[in-house]
Amino acid sequence: MRQMTDGVISDYVTPSEEIQGEDGEITADNLLDEVSLYNLYDSRESPEQDAERILNITYPTETLTSIIERTADKFDADSSVSEGAHIIGGEFGSGKSHIELVLYHLFASPEIGQEWLTENGIEATLPSNAQTAALQMLNLDRDYDRLHVAVGEYLDIDEWKEGDPPGVHQIRDALDDQPTAVFIDEFERWFGMSGRSDYQDDNLGFLQNLLEAAGRDDTPLAVYVSLLFEEADVEAILPRTNPFRHDLSRRRDEKIRFLLHRLVGDVSDPDGLASLAQEYADVYRNNGQIQLTDYQEMEDRLERYYPFHPLALDTLMDKFSEQRGHQDARGLLHLLTEIFADNYHEVDLILTGDIDVFEYTGWFRFIDGELVSKYLNDYHRLGEATSDEQEGEKIFEPHIEELLNIVLLHSLARGGEEGANKRQMLMGTMRKGKNAHEIIQTFTEDLFGHAWHVFRINGEYAFDTEENPAARIEKKAEDIHKNTAIHRVERLIKEDLFEGHNNVHILNPVNTEQDIPDNKTLQIIVSLSAKQNQQAYNQQFEELTTGQEREFNNTLVLVTPQQRSSVDSNTGIRELARKVVAGEQLDHEEEVLPDGFDDIHDQNYQNLRDRVRDKYGTVHTSTERGLVPQDISVSGNMDFYTATLEEIRPDSSQVRSEVKDAVEEAEGGGIQYQHLLNDFYRNTKYTTLTDEQELKDAIQSLCRDEVIKVGTYFGERVGSIGNDTVLVHEDYVQTVEEEDDDDATATITVDSTSVGGTGTSSTSSGGTTSSSETDEGSGGTSGAGQIFTCPQCGDELQGTSCDCGFEFDASDIKEGKVTVEGGDATELVQTFEELKDEVEEEDLEGTTTTRFPVMGALDADDKPSLIDTLERELGIEWTIHTVSLSYTGTLAADGVASRGLDADSLADQVEVDETLIISPEEPLSRDALLNDVLLRLDVPDDASFEVWMEVEKGE
Repeated sequence: MRQMTDGVISDYVTPSEEIQGEDGEITADNLLDEVSLYNLYDSRESPEQDAERILNITYPTETLTSIIERTADKFDADSSVSEGAHIIGGEFGSGKSHIELVLYHLFASPEIGQEWLTENGIEATLPSNAQTAALQMLNLDRDYDRLHVAVGEYLDIDEWKEGDPPGVHQIRDALDDQPTAVFIDEFERWFGMSGRSDYQDDNLGFLQNLLEAAGRDDTPLAVYVSLLFEEADVEAILPRTNPFRHDLSRRRDEKIRFLLHRLVGDVSDPDGLASLAQEYADVYRNNGQIQLTDYQEMEDRLERYYPFHPLALDTLMDKFSEQRGHQDARGLLHLLTEIFADNYHEVDLILTGDIDVFEYTGWFRFIDGELVSKYLNDYHRLGEATSDEQEGEKIFEPHIEELLNIVLLHSLARGGEEGANKRQMLMGTMRKGKNAHEIIQTFTEDLFGHAWHVFRINGEYAFDTEENPAARIEKKAEDIHKNTAIHRVERLIKEDLFEGHNNVHILNPVNTEQDIPDNKTLQIIVSLSAKQNQQAYNQQFEELTTGQEREFNNTLVLVTPQQRSSVDSNTGIRELARKVVAGEQLDHEEEVLPDGFDDIHDQNYQNLRDRVRDKYGTVHTSTERGLVPQDISVSGNMDFYTATLEEIRPDSSQVRSEVKDAVEEAEGGGIQYQHLLNDFYRNTKYTTLTDEQELKDAIQSLCRDEVIKVGTYFGERVGSIGNDTVLVHEDYVQTVEEEDDDDATATITVDSTSVGGTGTSSTSSGGTTSSSETDEGSGGTSGAGQIFTCPQCGDELQGTSCDCGFEFDASDIKEGKVTVEGGDATELVQTFEELKDEVEEEDLEGTTTTRFPVMGALDADDKPSLIDTLERELGIEWTIHTVSLSYTGTLAADGVASRGLDADSLADQVEVDETLIISPEEPLSRDALLNDVLLRLDVPDDASFEVWMEVEKGE
C-alpha cells in the first residue's frame, strides 16, 4: 500500500518522448528495447533504419565516445593513429548491437551523425563517403559458410564471393582507398555451428586478416566485432592483431546513464530535485542503523539515478546481468519503464520496496522461477483479499509488502545464500517521517517467521525454496491452546523476569491452583490483567486478603501491567507464546530439526520476553486508604524482583515513626518485639516490610537516639533483640528505672541438676531443647553440672544476656548488682565467655581459652565458604573447646524424611533454623573440626551460617 508524499516524481522530471503515449502518460508500447542489425537491410521500414531516432535515444557513454574518437583518428590523414579494429564485448543485452548500430548511422548518415556529435560535445569528424557492411551473422540474407564470402557480398567485392579468403594485402587492394566500416555481430555462435566445422580455419584466418588490415595505416578500414567471449579459438587470434577492446560488462555506470537517458526527458525542477536528494541523505545521516561511508556521495548518486534510488537500480541490474541468456539492459529497460509508469504520480523516489514484485512476476520468473513461486506462496498467505470479487488483490499491514519485495529482489538467483540486510531493508522503505525502529520491528515480529520461506543467513534475510524452521514452529503453534500459551507467559514472568523467587506468585493462574503462603515472608503477586481504575485493584487486593481470611495481610504487594495494558488479552503476546510453546514441544519431540531452528526459537522467546517486559510494571502497596501504585524502574541488567524491592523498600524514617507511635501507645508496660513485628505483618496501616531487618534497624536507631528503651539498652547500640524483648517509650523509662532502684540486686539461680558427658543442644523455630532435657546434655552450656537461670524470666541463661532483655557484665558481679543463689560468682565467670574476656587473667587461674572471633559471630553463605574461612582464620596449633554453630535453610526430601515428615509433600517446603553447641571432652584440633565435624555435617544445600567458638591459642 503506497503512501502519498508531498511531492511525486512528476513534479521533478518528465518522461522521454520515446516512452510517452499520445495522452502524455508513460508507456512501453513504443519502446525500442531491442535492435537488430539485419533490419537495416529489410525491404520494409524498421526503427533501426531511422538514423535520427536511433541517435536521439542514444546516450554518449564514455565507451561509445572513445570508439568514435578513435575511429575518427583512424580515418584522419593527419593523425598518427593506424589502429581501426575494435572488439566490443559483453553479455546478452548489454548494448553491443546498439553501439554498432549508432556507428553505422554515423557513417551512413554523415550529416545527421555530425549534428549529433556536435550536440553531445564529441570532437570528431567521420568520412562522409564511407561504405558500410553490417552483418548480424545469424540473420544474413542467405546461409553463408565462409565469412569472407558474406563480407564480400555486403561490400560488393566480387573477388571475395568465391575462392580462398583474401590476405591482408588483398583486402587493402580490394578497398581501393575507399573508407570502409565493417560490423560483425553474433560471430561466435555462427562460427561454432557444427555445419561450419570444415570452414573454421578459413573463417578464423579471414577474421584475423581483416583485423590486421584494419590496423595498417595504408588501409582505410574500421572493423567492429561484438563478442560474448565464449569461443576460445576466436579469443586466441585477438592478441595477434592487438585491437581495441571494450568490455561493456564492467561499465555499470554507462549502462545506468544509457537507461536513464532512455527513460527521463527533462528535469523540470532541478533545485527541488537537489533538495529531495539532500533530504534523503539527511534521513540516512540521522539514523543510527544506516551507516554509510560517504553521505555526500549518496546524495550525488540520488540525483544522478533519479527517479530510481541507487540501491533499487543497482539491485535490478545485478539480478538481470547475472543471468546468462537473459536480456540485461534490453529487458531491464522495458521493466524499468513499467516501474516508472506505476510510480510516476505516486512517490517522490522509487525505492526497492516500491518495485511491486507481484505486479512484475513475469519478469522475475525469467531470473528465478522456483524462488518466485515460493514468494507468491508467502505473498498470498500474508496478504488478505479485499473482496471475493477482487480475487488476487491483497491488502497488507504497513511495510509488509515492501519488505517482501526487498527480500525477494535481493535473493533472486541466490536463494538461501544471499538476501537483504537491515540497512538494505531500511533504505528500501524509509522516507522522511518514517520510523526505522517500527520498520525493523514489523519485519522481525510480523514478517519473519510468518513468511515460511524467509531465512536468516549470516545477518541477512533471504528467500529460499525450502520451508524455514519458523514455518515448522508456526504450524505447530496453530494447535497450541490459548490457556497453554498464557501459562507459558506466567512461567516466563516468574522464572525470567522475577528470576524464579519462590515468594513470587501469579494472580489467578490458568491450569493451576493459586497457592500464596500466609506467613511473614513478603509475597509478590503478579497480575497479567490490567484494571480500568484503582478501585478495581483495591477490590482485587481485598479478595486476596480478607476474602481468603489471611492473617498476614501486610505481606502482599501487587504487580500489574502499566497503563491498562493487559498481558493475557494481548493477541500479539499470545501468538508469540504459542510459538515459544510450539518450539519447546518440537525440540522435545523431534530428533532432527532444520538448521536455524534454535536461532528462530531463541528469537521467538526473546521477542516474547521483550513484549511482556515492556508491559510491566506498576507495584501496588497497601495502606489504610487502599493500594498506592508506584512505577517500577528496571534499568541495565536489573531484574523485576530486585526492581520491585527497590521501589517498595520502606523509608527508614517512616518505619521509625510507626515504631515510635506503636511503643508510645503501649505506655509504661511497653510492647514485646514479637507483638510489634506481628502487627507490622498483619495491619496494612503499617509500612510494608521487605525484610525484618528494616524493623530492627529502626528500633536500633530509636534506642541510640533515646527515643525508646530496648530491654536494658537505652542510648546505646542494642546487643540483641529477642521475641520477648520489651520496647518502652522514653516517656516511661524513668518510671521503670525508679522501680528497678527499689530492687537493685538481680539474683541468678543455679539449677544443680546433675548432668554429664558430651553432646550438642539445638534451638530451632519449633522450640528450645536445653541440656537438662536431653539424655546426653551439654557440657559447655554452663559450669560442670550447673545451669544458671535468668532472674527476670526464669529461662536458662545462654550468655550474659537473655531474650527477655535482662543482661549483665563482670562489673555488675564485682559491684554486687548481680548475685548467684545456689552457687558462686566464680563459676558464673568461668561459664560465660563474655565474662572471661572482661576479668583479669589472674582472677581466673588456669584459664587459657579465648573467644573466636573476638566480636560478634562469623557469617558464611554456604558450607564451603564456612570451611574455607575457618581454615584461613584458625591457627594450625589452636585447639577448639566449644563451638556454637547456627544455620538456616530449606530441607530437601532427605532432610524432611529424617525428621519423620512426609518427604513427598513437604520437600523444599520446610525451613529450619538450628543452633548446635559442640563441647567435646577433649579439645578438637583445627583439622578435626574442619574434616571430622563440619565437612561431614548434614545441612540443607542452601544453608547460611553463624559461628563462634572458644579456642586455646597456645601462644
